[in-house]
Amino acid sequence: VGGATCPRASLAFALAFGMAANIARPYDLVVYGASGFTGRLAAEYLARRYTPGSSSAAAAGEPVRWAMAGRDRVKLERVRDEMVAKHPHAAGKIDVLVGAIDDPAALEAVTSKTNAILSFAGPFALYGMPVVDACVKTATHYADITGEPTFIRDVIDKHDAAAKASKTCVVNCVGYDSVPWDLGAWAVAKFLKERNGATCVEAYGHAGDAKGGVSGGTIASALHLMSSTSTSVMRKMASPHFLTRVDTSRDLDADAQRRWATQATPKFDEDLKRWTMPSVMAGINTKVVARSAELEPETFDARLFAYNESDACSSRFGAFVGTAALGLFGALLVFPPTRWALARFALPKPGEGPSESLRENGFANVYVVGTGASNDGDASSATHKAVAHFSFRNADPGYKGTAALAVEAALCLALPAERAKTPGSSRGGVLTPAAALGSTLVDRIDRCDVLGFDVKTLEETDFVMQ
Repeated sequence: VGGATCPRASLAFALAFGMAANIARPYDLVVYGASGFTGRLAAEYLARRYTPGSSSAAAAGEPVRWAMAGRDRVKLERVRDEMVAKHPHAAGKIDVLVGAIDDPAALEAVTSKTNAILSFAGPFALYGMPVVDACVKTATHYADITGEPTFIRDVIDKHDAAAKASKTCVVNCVGYDSVPWDLGAWAVAKFLKERNGATCVEAYGHAGDAKGGVSGGTIASALHLMSSTSTSVMRKMASPHFLTRVDTSRDLDADAQRRWATQATPKFDEDLKRWTMPSVMAGINTKVVARSAELEPETFDARLFAYNESDACSSRFGAFVGTAALGLFGALLVFPPTRWALARFALPKPGEGPSESLRENGFANVYVVGTGASNDGDASSATHKAVAHFSFRNADPGYKGTAALAVEAALCLALPAERAKTPGSSRGGVLTPAAALGSTLVDRIDRCDVLGFDVKTLEETDFVMQ
């Protein structure tokens, strides 16, 4: 009726494509939105590292059949020509596919040709869902770099059941939002259980020393979220359990509910021995980690576990000034006139981003400190500490680093041998990076030249801070 899609018909279509997906497709991976700022960085990473003929050892041992896609062939071909000029070995090896978001048939023609899609087409609330629709319909695995909670909630509600039925993995937030934090919380919980027999009752993420920039695409997503989200949804979105099942917070231990309250003031952290301020990324990362805790009962006890987040500061004064500045910026975004003025005169425009020098010389250190309790998860008896450290080397975290990380995450789904090792392959659905990819992604990060990940005890950890 009125063009609506019958859920049973969609499910049958996905199941049929799921069986057809066992037949080899022309591409392992297609980068959708490859002409955008971060999308072209991902394409360049694939050209440099995984395209046959590259001097990279990865290209020789694990060549990837990949293509670029989007809605504008001219722009895509221009980006491809620029990449080939920089990486001559890629000449004749990068195909361009066209599928606009307002043309479902064209999108499905693109998604049906590949094992996985990696999407950079944001703001995702505006442009993302048609790509997910096409992937689920054609049983094509999907990953993106969104940090928009409302979009993820919509994807879960619309596609989780059908994706599970066809064993298709839909994985949001595979960039700096939110892999370091999500994978870190999962890793410390796993470490504490396996090494100490302890239940992880808390994980606390901390942004350490870093250098990077921000792009207009990220700003555009944030501004659209603020301007298009109703007050009632904003209230719901304030909960860290916004992406979990309905009323999941009611199942929490009373102490866990208190510990889930997101840090909103300056605080001295006893593990870091540093003053900290609220994290601007907690708004998405807390929600992703909460969903991982729900999806991974073998690793987390979701009744007892809580996650929080901060940015480490160099001094008490810096923590208070940073908190005030963050509050002021948030207030300016809330009111339409000041939001418009910031977008018009102060913030980067879509397509703009950090300079090449900043991208190449950037870095970041993210730590997640896990606390484990041995006595039936009693937080008051917590004695064990573990620290996950995620590092970006010679890559700013938001753009070059995110591009590399997103590609490695997508390759977990795109390459059949890798996909078979992922926890998500056996169940499908709309999943978090940790729940879908787990140790398969950790192994790929360890082999990457610009990323690093390890887990140690608190005593063994040397924090790299400002």
